[in-house]
Amino acid sequence: MDALRNGALDHSSQTSRHPLSTVDDFLALHDAGPPQRLIPRLIGRNPIAAPHRAAYRRACGDVIVADSLDQLGTGWLIFRAVPVGRDIDDLEYVAIGPAGVFSIAVRQHPGGALWIDGGVLLVDGERMPYIREAEFEAVRASQLISEVVGSRVEVTPCLVIVEPKSLTVAKPPRRVAVLTPRDVRPWLKGLPRVLTAERVEAFRAAASQQESWQDTRNPTVDAAGVLDRFRKVHAEVNQARHVRLTWVTGALVLFWLMSVVGIGGFTTSLLFR
Repeated sequence: MDALRNGALDHSSQTSRHPLSTVDDFLALHDAGPPQRLIPRLIGRNPIAAPHRAAYRRACGDVIVADSLDQLGTGWLIFRAVPVGRDIDDLEYVAIGPAGVFSIAVRQHPGGALWIDGGVLLVDGERMPYIREAEFEAVRASQLISEVVGSRVEVTPCLVIVEPKSLTVAKPPRRVAVLTPRDVRPWLKGLPRVLTAERVEAFRAAASQQESWQDTRNPTVDAAGVLDRFRKVHAEVNQARHVRLTWVTGALVLFWLMSVVGIGGFTTSLLFR
């Protein structure tokens, strides 16, 4: 494989769909609020303020996708926020492994009803351009990654839909794989091998020379810090849920015991009248 070509990618691209932007947005909202007091913590109140819970769910969706990709194993390379040109959004993820090269776009529609018929994608009856966008991103990625590695690279577009209420595929798109987060890892792992281990390593060598390519398994200090902060908040949410469940379970047990004692006392009074 030829050496990396300098300047093959324009590093000034836009990042409006950076895969960690939802996490950044949520943490900015959450950190701006007052810390949770002792009594709400003791009773298991959700530490996320009600107005910020939609932002929290969006961040959770993006982290779930990132975790699914990281679980592919060491035979795969995963990069986030790969720049593909001036005034064009970065690719949210590029996955390179035995099954080939994939551009992965993430769209969030919690509770939405999705219907797909070839190149048409409707969300709650409204047509969205996601399939066309995914195809364009894959073409652009193919062009620019080919320049990086010095040989032709085919890129398969993937569209990951987070938390839909339903996903109905009347006819699958011709080129774009439409997945949910839980489908990503088994789908990629189940594809036939098209790249040798040597070819994947060649991609790794070329990508390592691109300063703007963010390897998800070796994140920058900033990215690692953001994820650590989010996971801490996520753990607090889970802990609060556990506390609430403990309180509810205790109340139900107490109610049951009181009912048993009450019924027993009533029965005894009848017997000794």
